[in-house]
Amino acid sequence: MSNTAQPGSLPPALAALRSNKPLLYLLAGGFGGAAGSVLAEFAPGGGRDPSPLALIIATGIWSAIAASVLTTALFVAGEWHQRRDVRPRSVQKILLFGALAGFVSGAIAQAAFSVSIGPAAFHGIVVRTVCWALMGALLGALLSRPVPNLGLLRGLIAGAVGGGLGGIGFLLVGAVLPDAIGRLVGIGTLGLALGLAMIVVEKLFREASLEVIWAPNETTNFNLGAQAVTIGGGEDHVFVRGLPPRFASIAFTNGVIEYVESASGKRTPLKDGSRLEIGKLNLVIHAAK
Repeated sequence: MSNTAQPGSLPPALAALRSNKPLLYLLAGGFGGAAGSVLAEFAPGGGRDPSPLALIIATGIWSAIAASVLTTALFVAGEWHQRRDVRPRSVQKILLFGALAGFVSGAIAQAAFSVSIGPAAFHGIVVRTVCWALMGALLGALLSRPVPNLGLLRGLIAGAVGGGLGGIGFLLVGAVLPDAIGRLVGIGTLGLALGLAMIVVEKLFREASLEVIWAPNETTNFNLGAQAVTIGGGEDHVFVRGLPPRFASIAFTNGVIEYVESASGKRTPLKDGSRLEIGKLNLVIHAAK
């Protein structure tokens, strides 16, 4: 998924999918979670009669593999949606931190689950769901970093919701099918719910947004806020090949939307419906009137 292809060169179905962020995130989250769960089943277990520590480590490793694949799938989907080059270094970081988040949450979950807390039903349902929510919260926080103006707290909330739903999916399926199938459905549900929750939270707190029109029927939307949305040919939010890094930026602070040219420092106030052209790109501002 690279920007070597020019906007408009994709088949219509792929171009439509690339512009449909909710559907793209749902697919990436669901398939990424399911694939991660399948791969994690090949991880070493705790042995025939595992000690509590061995079981905690084994669960942490399982969660690390599943979480790293899930977060990478959602990260790559987000980069593709934004028409940015998917750099190996960025993928390596997501794999590493996704695995770390998964290991920590999985180990904590197993440690908590190994301690009897309250009645059996409470322990089996509430504690387990909270543990899944913890994994989702850590993954949501990680995935919030590349999304402008989403914020760590909102990422945590979105992730916790997704994780909780994943835990419920695991409990429902695990009650009638083997644990491996339950885990697959649980992580798949977590991915689906996490992708959807990220979109819902992003839209709930949206006061103003930037619509980037790459080609007919190919668009990307960015939330505007205090964190400037940068435009340029480097590791910018809006990647435009041929431009210098951070060529320009758009921010929404104190009720004012401004377009700032980095080289000259020129500031241009914008409002709902304002349009800008940068090369072949068309930028449209959407804000509450």
